[in-house]
Amino acid sequence: MKKLLLGSTALVAGGVLAAPAMAADPIKIGVGGYYTFYGVAGNIDPTYAMNGSTTSYKGFEILQEGEIHFIGQTKLDNGTSVGLTVELEGWNPNPGITGQGGVAAPSNAQIDEAFMFAFGDWGRVEVGSRDAATYRMYYGTPSAFIGWGAIQHNHNWQNSSVITNNKAYGRTMATTITPQWQDANRINYFTPRFAGLQIGVGYAPKLNATSGNYGSTGIISGPGNPAGVCGYNNAVNQNNCPTADYAWQDLFGIGANYLNKFGDVTVALYGAFAYASFVPGYGPITGVGVSSPANMITGANLSSWKQWVVGAQFGYAGFTVGGALGYDNNGLGGNYYTGSDNDTRFYSAGIMYETGPWQMSFMWAGFYNDNGNGSSNVTAIAPGSNAQTLSWVNASGNPFTSNSTFFSNNPSTNALFGQEQVQKWEVGANYALGPGIKLVGGWQMYNASGPSNAVSATSWAVMMGMDLRF
Repeated sequence: MKKLLLGSTALVAGGVLAAPAMAADPIKIGVGGYYTFYGVAGNIDPTYAMNGSTTSYKGFEILQEGEIHFIGQTKLDNGTSVGLTVELEGWNPNPGITGQGGVAAPSNAQIDEAFMFAFGDWGRVEVGSRDAATYRMYYGTPSAFIGWGAIQHNHNWQNSSVITNNKAYGRTMATTITPQWQDANRINYFTPRFAGLQIGVGYAPKLNATSGNYGSTGIISGPGNPAGVCGYNNAVNQNNCPTADYAWQDLFGIGANYLNKFGDVTVALYGAFAYASFVPGYGPITGVGVSSPANMITGANLSSWKQWVVGAQFGYAGFTVGGALGYDNNGLGGNYYTGSDNDTRFYSAGIMYETGPWQMSFMWAGFYNDNGNGSSNVTAIAPGSNAQTLSWVNASGNPFTSNSTFFSNNPSTNALFGQEQVQKWEVGANYALGPGIKLVGGWQMYNASGPSNAVSATSWAVMMGMDLRF
C-alpha cells in the first residue's frame, strides 16, 4: 500500500544548485519494503448474458502484494541531502484485463518507482518515476484496513465486467487525486511547511493510460500502456516521444495541506487540482479497435483530463474522523449527441479508533458517473475465455446503427442511459504483533449499479491476513 503522509520538510531546487559541496560519505543503499497477503472468502455476482451464457467467480482466493525497496542517501556539507529510491515488485506481472478493441492493458512492470530526491530546510524535490506530489499529500477518509481503504487499494474483489465497463468503478481505487497518473516520469516540488501549511506541485510530460472504463463506445486512447511506451506509468527510460498519439500530455497538479493541533484536537485539511491536455493523432475518426479521440457513430470522445479533491481529518482521544469529496471527468468529453458528460463525482467518510496495538475503522464511499455515453448490455459470453459480446458492437467489433438513428428512439438503438454508480462499505481492523508485523482483517461490500447487466453486480468478502513492513 502506498504511503501518503509526508514529513514537514520539502525541498527547493535552489538548494541542489548551490555552491559545490562534497558529501562526508558516499551514498549507501539500504533495503526496505512491505508484503501483504489476504485469505478472501465471499461472493461476486455472476454476469448473465442475454443469450443465457454466464461468467461466475470463485468465492475464495489468496491475494498477495509486496515490494522490495532499495533506498540510499547522503548529506552534503551545505546541508542538502541527496538520494535515490528503486522499488522492485514482489510478484510476477499479470496480463491485465483486455480493454477496448481487444487491446490488452498489461501490468508488465517489475520496477514500480525509481527516482532521485533531494531535501533540506528549504523543501524537497523528486525527479523520476514517482507518484504526484498532490496524490501523497492527501488527508481524508481514514482506514485500518491495510491494502484497501479509500486512499489507495492494491486489490479488486468485483465482477470483471463492472471493472471494465462501469465508468464510476474506475475511481473506486482511491479518493485522493490522480490515482490513474501514478508513477509516470515527473518532477515534484514540496515547499517547507509554514504555520502548518505546505504546498506541493508536480509536472509530467506525458501519460498513456490504459483504455478501461470506456464501455463499447468506439474510442481508445494511445498505443496502450505496455512497459517502455512513452508516458508509461511505471519506471521507464523514455525518449524521442511522439506527440500526436492520442495520449495525455503536460500533466500538472497543485495542492496543499494544513496540519495543526488545537488543545487535544488534531486537524488536517487537504485540497488539490490536476489538469492534463489531450493530444489526438492523425488517424481516421472511426470505431472500436482503432486509436481515435472521437467516434461519430456513438458520439463518445476523449478530452483534457480534469480532477479536483478536498478532504479533512480530525483526531481526538484515539478517534480519527474524516472524509473527502472530489470530481474526475475521466479524460472523457461530453457526448456529441446526448449533450451529457461522463464525469464522476465521489464522496467518502469514515471513522477510525486506535488504542495500544489496535486500530479499527468503518468507512463508506460512493462514486457516481453521469453516463452521457450510455451503457451496453452483455449479449453473449464466450465459453472458456469469458470474452463478452456487447450490444453496441456487431461481430466485426463495430458499433451498431449510425449517428442519424443512434439517439432518435429508433428500435435499433442499443444504448442504455441512466447513472452508473458504485457504493462501497468497509469494516477493518489490524493488530500489531510486533515491530513491522500486523495481523489484519475485515469485511467489505461493493454494490455496482446502472442501466445494463455489463455495469451492475454486487460483491462482498471477509478477509484475514498479515502486513509486514521492513
